[in-house]
Amino acid sequence: MKMVIRARKVFWGILICVAAMCLSFAKKHEEVHAPLPAKVLTAKAVYIQNNSGYANIADKVFAQLKEWGRYQIVDDKKKADLVLVLTTSSSEESTTKPAWVSTYNSKTGAWTNGTVNTPTTESVDSTRVTVIDPATGDIMWADQREWERRHSATEELIKELRKRVEEQEKAEAAAKAATPSH
Repeated sequence: MKMVIRARKVFWGILICVAAMCLSFAKKHEEVHAPLPAKVLTAKAVYIQNNSGYANIADKVFAQLKEWGRYQIVDDKKKADLVLVLTTSSSEESTTKPAWVSTYNSKTGAWTNGTVNTPTTESVDSTRVTVIDPATGDIMWADQREWERRHSATEELIKELRKRVEEQEKAEAAAKAATPSH
């Protein structure tokens, strides 16, 4: 009976230590972002400049921005506070992949099966969103994501911009609330 109680205490002690380590690890690896320029936070109107060659990329940006509701989407760059430039790129990556092969030995008459690494080239496509101040041409923010089957790179980019804007506004509001007013 004492062994069971002792084993439970050891188990709970180990569990608490593991949980504490996980929490400390999570806190140490919180993402820290550079602040966005004020223009990104104060802008009211955006223009979508689709240089990607794919209409669906602009459609996805349009849908994400409409869902967010933060910016008015305008059809004339001259009316915009920000321009979202959409581009795509493609690159080739050389790698090796295992391939199943069967070989026949004519001397022994035996078949041998197995895998061998074979060289291959894969195309890696990505979408880039660049936020530009049309008055100055300065890049306010930019990011790029590789295309994946499970997620839309375009939607992920707009979600990332939204996350950063909302995090910065929340931090600024908290700092303002913590500052005593005169």
